[in-house]
Amino acid sequence: MSGEEIKKLSFDSNDFKFSVAYQAYEKAFDEAAPDNRETLNDVITKLFSEEITYPEFYDALSDEEGRRYRYHRTKISTSRKFAYRAAERKTDRIKRHK
Repeated sequence: MSGEEIKKLSFDSNDFKFSVAYQAYEKAFDEAAPDNRETLNDVITKLFSEEITYPEFYDALSDEEGRRYRYHRTKISTSRKFAYRAAERKTDRIKRHK
């Protein structure tokens, strides 16, 4: 690696998703070691040119930061009001007669 300092890149974009990703890049760039800054620049450039997707960008960003976070959705179980009340009455009956 050469002795010159790696500078933070800047982009002109009105896209909200990209501006949020750029803020995450800025934070990671400021906290990164000098040898990791080049890979961060490469990742944000690929995102701007749409060579990679946003999840891939955040995966690469989390790799550079040393933490792995995967967003996952939890299943929300729902029921109708009548079914919910019937289930509550049943559990109350069971608790009452134990």
